[in-house]
Amino acid sequence: MRDDRRPEIMVERSTAPATREVPPRRGLGSGGWNLYLVAMAGLVPIVLPAGPGQTAIADALNAVALPLLIGALLVHRMAISLPFAPSVAIVAGGSLLAFTGALSPSAGLLTVLQDVYLYSWFVLLVALMSRRGDLRGLRLAWACAADAIALLAIVQSLGRGGSLSDQLLGSRLRAAATFYNPNMLADYLMLSVFMLLGLGREVRRWFFALSLGLLLLALLSTKSNGGMISLGVGLAVWAAARSLARGLAPVRLGGALCLAVGLASIAGLALAEWSPARVLRPLEQRSFVGRISHSSASREEIWRQLGHTYARSPLGIGPGNSAAQTVAIGERERPRSLRSKEAHSDYLAYAIERGPFGLVGLLLWIGQGFAMVSGARRRLGLRAGGSEKGDGLWAAFLGALAGTAVHSTVIEKLHFRHYWLFLAIACAMAGESRADEEAAPAYGDAERTQTGRGTVVRNP
Repeated sequence: MRDDRRPEIMVERSTAPATREVPPRRGLGSGGWNLYLVAMAGLVPIVLPAGPGQTAIADALNAVALPLLIGALLVHRMAISLPFAPSVAIVAGGSLLAFTGALSPSAGLLTVLQDVYLYSWFVLLVALMSRRGDLRGLRLAWACAADAIALLAIVQSLGRGGSLSDQLLGSRLRAAATFYNPNMLADYLMLSVFMLLGLGREVRRWFFALSLGLLLLALLSTKSNGGMISLGVGLAVWAAARSLARGLAPVRLGGALCLAVGLASIAGLALAEWSPARVLRPLEQRSFVGRISHSSASREEIWRQLGHTYARSPLGIGPGNSAAQTVAIGERERPRSLRSKEAHSDYLAYAIERGPFGLVGLLLWIGQGFAMVSGARRRLGLRAGGSEKGDGLWAAFLGALAGTAVHSTVIEKLHFRHYWLFLAIACAMAGESRADEEAAPAYGDAERTQTGRGTVVRNP
């Protein structure tokens, strides 16, 4: 009589978690797309020389690659996900309403077209990356590119003469490398630090130490207070996440954080109250720390002008219209122009330019990002091939999201190409995507059950 029972195969029990890598499938599995992702990691920090409408060299490559990627998705009928869809819809609605009060409809249209391009690129990147496991090659390519940019910034800063302390800590000489301005470079370096921290268990110690030193020195050369503060906040969140992942009780962690904040506040107040002016004043004059008061005053003037304009258009003055308004001759923000400056804050820009719906959509977007990564610790461990690597990625992504949320208070960064590439990496690895559903049969090839002697694999 025929035995229809399924054969059982005994294999040794493994203490390591199963790696839930999503294999490249069908039209997206070619090595050409791997090269495209590595090229993107090297090209996104190169925005100079700029093309028409502040386009960059990465956009030229996308002009060829994105139609091919869309074609591959359509031909093979691959499903894609739309991350942050609710918040994007709210922002889009606010942007359309804001056109009713737009000072420059052409500037608003150009901004919206850029939004559509960047979000579409982001969606396609997530579709491509979510089918490629732990993305170690892409993350390593980012780290190597960041090292090269950091080295260029350091050489650029040291090549301007003066003492080493003046070059790295002085208030005037600020490196920008291949970016429009030092603040943009600082944002890229800040995200690169967390990308490197996510690679901590996957690279050699000498590479990690050398890369971290280059990134921090380059960040000093930008003299960007906002970049350094955002890095500090991100590192605090990263350290807290690492402590939680290693088993530290949340109550003890909260107590330690409160103690650290209290001691830092007491030290700052004591320094301001009892330190002689002859000690603090030269420090402010000779270092970029003294730029804080000047930068704050400049931004407050920009924000005051935007507030007056917004009072006349409560639904928003139009996307990208902050720099399109004119000011009185006695209130000029530029030496030889009556045009205003941009808002220098993503939150204020969305509130003023796109109205209350724009701000609500942006805040929801940020909240969705934190919620996605916070709940993805196990998923990251499966994708990375181990809990240690997964915990490192989890903490690094949380720290980067915290740092970028803080930096958005003093800079408009939602058009930075490197920000969208980072966000795509985080979403592809931490988010539930349609690619995971497509690959579900690959994970079900063997049904594993635990027994006293080992793991039994039942062939379907």
